[in-house]
Amino acid sequence: MRLLAQVEKQGLDIAEAYRSGDGVSAEAKDFRRFVEKVDHFNVFIDLVEERLPGFEEEKRAALTRHLVDIRWRIIIVEVDTTQIFLVRIGETHKPWPLGSREFLQRRLGRLGEISEYYDRFGEQYQLTPLSEVMLRAVEELLKQQIERAPALTDFSDLSASYAVPAGDFVKPEKMVLRLDPGSGRRAAERRPPLRSEPPPTFRIKEMDGRFYAERDGLVAVSEICRNASLTLDQLATRMGVSRPSLVLMLNGSDPMSRPFMEQLQSFLGKNGPPQL
Repeated sequence: MRLLAQVEKQGLDIAEAYRSGDGVSAEAKDFRRFVEKVDHFNVFIDLVEERLPGFEEEKRAALTRHLVDIRWRIIIVEVDTTQIFLVRIGETHKPWPLGSREFLQRRLGRLGEISEYYDRFGEQYQLTPLSEVMLRAVEELLKQQIERAPALTDFSDLSASYAVPAGDFVKPEKMVLRLDPGSGRRAAERRPPLRSEPPPTFRIKEMDGRFYAERDGLVAVSEICRNASLTLDQLATRMGVSRPSLVLMLNGSDPMSRPFMEQLQSFLGKNGPPQL
């Protein structure tokens, strides 16, 4: 299977790049890049598992065991590497980028997913258990960094922190400085406030009778799901597909059928801005 070979290669690349702390820096952006690689690996292994029912029972059982073993090996690397990243980032005392709190909270939730996976398959496939000490250490490190990390909504509270009586001054974002050619003096002129950049819009293009999501499709849909208090997993269930299949379609990698596209647009139309 071509997908299985790709999963094995991705798993090997991750293990070799981050084994024993190699490739781990003290930069938040590198931590995010590592998490993206692991997430991408999990999407592909989910796709392979979806195809297992097409194999004969003996072959299917062998493949299932192989995939569980590969996934668990990468989970061990994921937890160990997460701990090293958090320790090194914490030692620098550098501020986290805006929005990192949500990112770290998802990492905290990921520990619960890992525990559930072991409860489901650990005994059946004789998986090596993760150290409880390490899991608790990673949990505490995440909680510590969550307290330090800014959330996406933090900036909205700044106006209260720096509030001044109305009319005392013209806010910088409402000023344009111009040079008075007669006297050389600068005057502040009021103008309308700047408009904030709108969120990504979900766009679809048609190619040979098939429909593809354009760039930022996954970001746009994820934002609308968040506003609707819905996860991507729940949306995938509602749409009658698996989460990996939904992600590939929203990334523009896989095409959508017309009924699927219309159902998705109906959901987005009810829960978000107009879609194109």
